[in-house]
Amino acid sequence: MNHNTLERVAQILRKMVGPLTFSKRLPQEFGGGKMIVAPSSDIKFLIPGFSRFSQDLFLVASRYVKQGQCVWDLGANLGVFTFAAAWKVGSAGKVYCLEADPFYAHQIHRTRTSLPDGYGKVTPLCAAVADRTGLLDLCVPFRGHSRNHLAEVSGVAPGETAAIKQVCAITGDFLVQSWPKPDFVKIDIEGAEHLFFRGATDLVKIIRPIFYVEVSEDNTEEISSLLRDNDYDLFSLSEDGSEQPIDKCSFNTLARPR
Repeated sequence: MNHNTLERVAQILRKMVGPLTFSKRLPQEFGGGKMIVAPSSDIKFLIPGFSRFSQDLFLVASRYVKQGQCVWDLGANLGVFTFAAAWKVGSAGKVYCLEADPFYAHQIHRTRTSLPDGYGKVTPLCAAVADRTGLLDLCVPFRGHSRNHLAEVSGVAPGETAAIKQVCAITGDFLVQSWPKPDFVKIDIEGAEHLFFRGATDLVKIIRPIFYVEVSEDNTEEISSLLRDNDYDLFSLSEDGSEQPIDKCSFNTLARPR
């Protein structure tokens, strides 16, 4: 089947499963805890295990998250990175995660209440991040809710939005005042990363964590310049975890402060 046919089949499956949720065990490397997942986020959750997706998140958690750290996961969706990081930080560490969609934020809450011993404390927050505080529109596309994005950023072609939800938006610097300072920040906010960094001056200039950020093509120049101007080195990651220095942000970019 071609790509368009696969997308249509996936849309039909999502409508059939609706709000279905079920538990799925994380890899043993990350504690083997049961995580609540939903095919409405990504139809690949119906495939046994996690081998077909999320491998970059597991790689980053394994390589960069350390015992006792504080980690932020911005754009957590169902929390794959959140809970992988929670295992790596251990019982002395903390993970703070942010997800704009209330349904997925609730599933993170369900997962965190049933984790076995050994995981760090997980604190979820239902909100979006932007360059200002306020109420913004969140577009929910037909193609799976892992692609949810703020209406003011490009991301989904016209006619592909299934619903629009109003969400509360806060800034990165507001989080700096409200959450413990992070050692590592993962950002996957579907094209709004430029808005986040515009509102996260203190985080970049003073706190200076390591970032792992998904950067859309439209934001490559702005994000690359902002990070370089604040003395961050940029890297892409190979499948084996090796770092390759880059001049501009790639789709998934590791940014390390000098």
